[in-house]
Amino acid sequence: MLELRNIKKDYPMGATVVHALKGVSIQFRRSEFVSILGPSGCGKTTLLNIIGGLDQYTDGDLIINGRSTKSFQDRDWDAYRNHSVGFVFQSYNLIPHQTVLRNVELALTLSGVSRAERRDRAIDALEKVGLGSQLFKRPSEMSGGQMQRVAIARAIVNNPDIILADEPTGALDTETSVQVMDLLKEISRDRLIVMVTHNPALAEQYSSRIIRVLDGELTSDSNPLSPAELEAERAADAAELEATRGKKIRKPSMSLLTSFGLSLKNLFTKKGRTTLTAFAGKRPLGLSPVHPGHQHRPDQPDPDLHEPADRAGRPPEGRGLRAPGGAGAGLGGVQSGRGAKRPEELQALSGRAAGRPGVAPPQRPERDAVFLQHQPPGLHPHRRRQHHTVGHH
Repeated sequence: MLELRNIKKDYPMGATVVHALKGVSIQFRRSEFVSILGPSGCGKTTLLNIIGGLDQYTDGDLIINGRSTKSFQDRDWDAYRNHSVGFVFQSYNLIPHQTVLRNVELALTLSGVSRAERRDRAIDALEKVGLGSQLFKRPSEMSGGQMQRVAIARAIVNNPDIILADEPTGALDTETSVQVMDLLKEISRDRLIVMVTHNPALAEQYSSRIIRVLDGELTSDSNPLSPAELEAERAADAAELEATRGKKIRKPSMSLLTSFGLSLKNLFTKKGRTTLTAFAGKRPLGLSPVHPGHQHRPDQPDPDLHEPADRAGRPPEGRGLRAPGGAGAGLGGVQSGRGAKRPEELQALSGRAAGRPGVAPPQRPERDAVFLQHQPPGLHPHRRRQHHTVGHH
C-alpha cells in the first residue's frame, strides 16, 4: 500500500516561502484508478512528483509497502523509480531518433535484463496497447494518440506497482482521449494508477476514486479507505516486509556493453553535429608578424591595422599593410608604399611562418649601423635588431 502521512512541501522564494502542500494525508489501495483534480497551481503535480520520487517532501512521511522513506538514500530512490513506478507524461518524452521498440526497451536498460528478454517484453507491452505492427516506426511518423500509447507501453514494460499519469490526455482530441482512458482503465485492474487531470468529465467516467485539491490541501475524497480496508492493507504490508527482510534490494544498473552501445548509437545518429563539434576548434594558420621582431600584445590595438591612412588613401609612411587572412592572403594583400615589404622579405617571413627555411632579407649596413648604436651592451646582434624594432614601433 502507498500511504502519505501529513506531507508538506515548501519552496523558498527569496525572502518568502511558498507552501505548495500543507499536510496532505492519503492512503491508496493496491489496485484502483485515482484521479486528482484541481485548478492550476494547487499542488497536483507536486503531489504526483513526491509520490514518484521525483521531488522530496519537506516534512511528513511517504510509506511504501510498510517501509518509511525518511531514511532513503539516492540509490533507494533510484530503485523505487526504476522497479516500482511507471510514468506517463503529457508531452510523451519519447526519443525522436529511436524506433518505437527501442523507446520501450530503454525503460529496461537499468533493470539488469538481458537484451533478448528486453526485446520480448517490449514487444509484449506494445502489443497490449495495440501497436504490435508499428514496432520500427519513429515517433515523428505517428499520431499523438499512438505516441501516448508508446508512452504507456514504456510505463508498464517493467511491470511496476504504480502508474503515474500527468495530464495524459491534455494534448489529445476527444476521440483519442477516450481510447487512452480505456487503456488506462484496463491497466488499473491489477495495479494502482494515479492521474492528474483538468478534465472532470473523463475523471468521473473512468476513475474509481476522485480526490480534489485546492491551495495545497485536500478538499474532498470520493472513496477513501474504510478502517477495515486500512487495517487489512497494513497487515499485508507487514507480512510482505517480514518476508523480504534480509534480502538484498535490487539496485538499478546498466552494463558497460549497453552503455557503450547507446552512446555509439547516439553518435552515429547525429553524425553532422558530432563532426562539427570535433572540428569546431580548428583555425587556419596565418602569417603573423609583418615586421621582423614585431610582437603585438592582444590587449592593445595593432598599429598596422588601426592606424588611419592619409587623405589620399595611402598607408602611413614607414609601415606596410597586411591582409586579414592567412599566409597566402597576407602575401597577396600587401599594398605598395614607402614602408611596404619587398618580395624577398615576404618570402623569408612566409618560410618562417610555415616552419620552413626562408630566404634571408637583404642586408642594409648603413641602417644596421644606426640601429646598433642604440642597443644595450652585450645583446646578441640578432636580438638587437628585434629589440630595437619593438621599441621603434
